[in-house]
Amino acid sequence: MRNFCFGLVLVLFVSLVTPGMAADPDARSAYIVRFKAVAPLPEQGCHEAIVSLLQNTCKGNLPALKTVYKNPNLISLWIVNGAVIQATTAEVKEIRKLSNVASVKPSRYRIWVSPDIERSAVTPFDPKSVQWSIQKVNAPEVWSDLKIDGTGIVVGHLDTGIDAEHPALAGKVLAFRDFTAEPQTAPYDDQGHGTHTAGTIAGSDGVGVAPGVKLIVGKVFDKNGGAEDAPLLQAMQWVMDPDGVPETNDGPRLVSNSWGSDTTTDRTFWDAVQAWVSAGIVPVFAAGNNGPSGKVGTPAGYPNAWAVAATTKSDGLAYFSSVGPSVWDGITLVKPDIAAPGQSVISCAVGGGLVSNSGTSMACPHVAGLVALIRQADPALTIDQVRAVAESTAVDLGNPGKDTKFGSGRFNALACITKVLQGSSLHASYQAYESSLATERALIGVQAFSPLAGPLARSIIQRTCALDEGEIRELTDRLRTGSVTVKSLFREALRVRQAGVLNK
Repeated sequence: MRNFCFGLVLVLFVSLVTPGMAADPDARSAYIVRFKAVAPLPEQGCHEAIVSLLQNTCKGNLPALKTVYKNPNLISLWIVNGAVIQATTAEVKEIRKLSNVASVKPSRYRIWVSPDIERSAVTPFDPKSVQWSIQKVNAPEVWSDLKIDGTGIVVGHLDTGIDAEHPALAGKVLAFRDFTAEPQTAPYDDQGHGTHTAGTIAGSDGVGVAPGVKLIVGKVFDKNGGAEDAPLLQAMQWVMDPDGVPETNDGPRLVSNSWGSDTTTDRTFWDAVQAWVSAGIVPVFAAGNNGPSGKVGTPAGYPNAWAVAATTKSDGLAYFSSVGPSVWDGITLVKPDIAAPGQSVISCAVGGGLVSNSGTSMACPHVAGLVALIRQADPALTIDQVRAVAESTAVDLGNPGKDTKFGSGRFNALACITKVLQGSSLHASYQAYESSLATERALIGVQAFSPLAGPLARSIIQRTCALDEGEIRELTDRLRTGSVTVKSLFREALRVRQAGVLNK
């Protein structure tokens, strides 16, 4: 990360640390091999089909690689049509000669999450208090008036880990994987950044925007905020298919990424972000902390990434928030895309308290929470539709229209979800219930208590009970061709509606 007079604000901006080549010709180092073949990905398709297509495309390229690289230490990196290897310089030279290989590059260690700058002392957790940033975006009104809180939505979270025992995060984690050098199996956070950002997404009791969501957490960054390129790409791949079975739709509906590089031309993660989008996963990224003299970093600056700027309590632009535009292949893009509170944001601290922190890292999870609310309100929306409704209902700040400081403005959850519900049908939510059952089985198996599908079923029943007779008739017609599972839930909703009592 580039140091500037404002100091280092939490997140993003990579120190380019290029490892030196080993003097010993027999020494092995991590490299990322990329193949020339390109999987014909649709703009947005079926999650399971996209994962299978990516895996099969990569699988077809591996035999040629193995003719030169004999070491069994090889990891398929199908998300970018490549592989991670531990190779000698001689092997690398031979691999680069293969006709199907596009590149072989070292897996660089870089700093992705920078040290704190405005971190306050930890204070006790108060479950009766709604934090200012959550009130600012009108999330509480969405929960109370519109009965939408992210229930049934799975959010991917790649960061420094999570304190899964924090009172505001207890019971939120469906899956966890540690990609650091000394991996652990149980969720943990040895830095604090990930717990803070997770709290803003999913924290209960007024801490998070979408307290009903569940999380898939990848610990990618070490206590210094660093990671090599290879494990970071592996984490992006894992979160796309956590159970490793492409036939199951167990991926999240979005991934929150409070990390990035301050370089504006780095394409290391370009294909991975594109793969997410093709599979229907919304990629939310912190815009960066380079301030008004810097530019939105990467991956936030990619065309398919949703870049989030940081605002203050008074809706000003936070002094550290990076500005646009971004330029790719001669095309200028207005970046960032949207804004959210990012200065003096209060969220979860490791160990159970609350702490204030600043950075576009803090803004990013607010928008991730908004996406979860949108996904619950209307699961059928495409990524473009999700982005469009959020940006069209945002509070316009700065120059009129979308600009290179605030994007389309600071989001307004109440206005956004109100608009989504006006054009949506519960039909899609009933279909999403069946998907949530499959996701739950893939990630945690069949259990007596249903942490994902159960709360979603209750939410759907509650919303069904609020429909008028005309809406019930329309929904009945649309669900006639539904599955046995969907029809069973609808019958229960009608029974509860007729009784006038919402049973557990």
